[in-house]
Amino acid sequence: MKGHSIIVTDADMDRLRRLTRALKLTLFRDQLQLESLERTLESAEIMSSERIPRDVIRMNSRIRVLDFDTRKIELYTLVFPENANISTGWMSVLAPVGIALLGNRQGDVIETKVPGGTRRLRVERVLNRSELARERVRPDRTTRRELHSGGTLQRTTLAA
Repeated sequence: MKGHSIIVTDADMDRLRRLTRALKLTLFRDQLQLESLERTLESAEIMSSERIPRDVIRMNSRIRVLDFDTRKIELYTLVFPENANISTGWMSVLAPVGIALLGNRQGDVIETKVPGGTRRLRVERVLNRSELARERVRPDRTTRRELHSGGTLQRTTLAA
C-alpha cells in the first residue's frame, strides 16, 4: 500500500535486532511474526533520531489511525512486547498491526493480515516522545476523587 521504504531510528533498530535475536533462541510461539518483523527491519532505512522526520512512527510513538472497515479512530502506542497491553492501546511491535505501523508516516495507508482477516488503516496523526511530553495530561478524576475522599485508602496498624 505504501510507495516508500520505512524509516527506523538507529537506536530502535539496535534494540529491535537484539529483540529478534533473543527471541530466536527461545521457544517464541509466533515465529511467523518474528520473521515478519525481521523482513521489515531488513528493508528499513536507518536514520539517527535527530534526522528522522517528526511524522514517522517509531518506538513509543502515539498513533491515531482510521480503521477503514469500522470507520473508527483508534489510538495506539507502539511499544516493545514487555510493555504491551492492547486494552490500554499499547500495541506490541511484534503484533501484526505493530509491525505494519513501524516506520510509516502520517497519511500512509497500511494493510496487514491479522488473525481475524485483513486490516486497512490510515495513519491520521503521529506523536513522538518530545511531542507527548508537551501535551497536557489531565489526572484521572476518579482516582483523584477516591484519594481525596479516603474511600480507597486503608489504615493499617502494625502489631508490636
